[in-house]
Amino acid sequence: MERIKLNGSFAADILRSSLLSVIFSIVAVIGFAFLFKALEFGDTGLRIGNEIIKLVSIFCGSFIGIKTLKRGILKGVCVGLLFLLFSVLIMKIFNGEMKEPVFTIVNLLLSLLFGASAGVFAVNFKRRT
Repeated sequence: MERIKLNGSFAADILRSSLLSVIFSIVAVIGFAFLFKALEFGDTGLRIGNEIIKLVSIFCGSFIGIKTLKRGILKGVCVGLLFLLFSVLIMKIFNGEMKEPVFTIVNLLLSLLFGASAGVFAVNFKRRT
């Protein structure tokens, strides 16, 4: 089995992808808030919308941010984890306190799963230059 070397490009891909995911998520949440206000979705619609935003954010961040086309699943898992941690931190900063537990096992597993699949997709389907 080959040892994984954590070099600068590996860390840069993860950090770049995570930050792009968070930026995309913030923009999408603001847009969804306007849509939510106009159409008055129920509580279920809000939860589904948030999960879709998470999925699309992690996918877009990974697809755009991963430049070195190796170890996609590991990079994707790291991106999903960092995205979740950044999201919790940002919510804590803006809300002051969290009324509902945001960092749940299901939320963690979904973030890792979305990240892993996005990393695999980014590495395997990006045009190799």
